[in-house]
Amino acid sequence: MARGGRLHRVGEAVVARRVVVVRKSTVLERHAARPDAGVARVLASGGNPADRLNAAHDHHRESCSRVVDMLREHGFEVRVVAGLRRRDAREADLIVTVGGDGTFLRASHCVEADERSDGTPMLGINSSPETSVGFFCAATASNLDALLESLRAGHVHSRPLWRMRVSLNGEAIADPALNDVLVAHRVPAETTRYTLSALGRRQRQKSSGIWVSTAAGSTGAIRSAGGHIQGLDDRRIQFRVRELFPLSVGAEEPVVGGIVEGAVEVESHTAAGVLYVDGAHRKVRFGMGDRLRFETDPQPLPWIAPTATDARRAELQSRSRRVLAATGLRLDEHESGR
Repeated sequence: MARGGRLHRVGEAVVARRVVVVRKSTVLERHAARPDAGVARVLASGGNPADRLNAAHDHHRESCSRVVDMLREHGFEVRVVAGLRRRDAREADLIVTVGGDGTFLRASHCVEADERSDGTPMLGINSSPETSVGFFCAATASNLDALLESLRAGHVHSRPLWRMRVSLNGEAIADPALNDVLVAHRVPAETTRYTLSALGRRQRQKSSGIWVSTAAGSTGAIRSAGGHIQGLDDRRIQFRVRELFPLSVGAEEPVVGGIVEGAVEVESHTAAGVLYVDGAHRKVRFGMGDRLRFETDPQPLPWIAPTATDARRAELQSRSRRVLAATGLRLDEHESGR
C-alpha cells in the first residue's frame, strides 16, 4: 500500500504538514444536491424549524471557515473535502474532521494501517458544541488555536482508539468498526435467527439481533441495551443480545452478553440479514449459512483525544446509571457486563 503521508505510530508526537479537512454536509447542502420534499416543506413554511435549519447551516459554514483559516495561519497545507477517500487519508499527515461524532466515524473508515504505520492521526472538531455531544472531538473552533500551537511544538501525542475487525465467511470487510455493529434482519421488526458462539458457549437463538461493540462504542446503543461501559484503553469487544426470545434456548442458561477476550462468532439462520456498521455508515448483507466473526483489530486508530476525556466518560457512566435505573434495568447484572 503506497503512502504519501508521514508514518505514525500510536503514542508518538503528531508531526504534520499536510492536513485534509473533512467537513460535514449540512441538511441544506444535502437538500441542494438532492432535493427533499420534507425539507422543502419546512423551508417554505418558515418559523422555528426553518430558522433552526438556516442557523445550523450558517454556524457550521462559519466554523469550517475558521478552522481552515487557523490551520493555514499555523503553516499547515490544507485540503478540504466533503467526503474522505482512502487515498486522501494516505496522503495526509493529519485528518481533521469538522462536524460531530458522525463525521469522525465516517472518516475513520478510511484510515488504513500497515506494517510500518498505524495510519494517519485523526483530530475531531465539534462545529456545533451547543447541540452535539462530540465525544471524539478534541476541540471547537473557539479553542482550536491553543491546540494547534501545542501540535506545532510537538507536544500533542496520539492515543489509541481500538477498532473491531468484522469478517464475513473468513474475509474481513473493508471498514473496521470504531463504535459498534448491529447484526439484524433486513427488516428490523422481523426475527433474527442464528447460532451464537461466545464466552466458551455455543447457543442457537432467536432475537431482535445482536449488538457488538468496541470499548469506544460501549457508551452508546449497547449500554442502553444492558451493556457495560469500558475504559477507552480496553482492547476487548463486547456483545449484547437484543430482546432474546426465551423459548428459543429451551432449558439452557441464556447467553445474553459480556466482554470477550477473543472473538464473537455468529452462524446465520436468517435469509435476509444486514450488518449495520457504525450506525448506517456501512451496510453489509448476509444470508442463510453465512458465518460472521467479530474481533479486535490488531492496530488501533491514532486519535488526538480531548484533554478531559476520561473524566467526561466517568460522568457519562454516572449519568446513564441513574437514567437506566429509572427504566427498571437490573443494574447488578448491567454493571457486571454479563
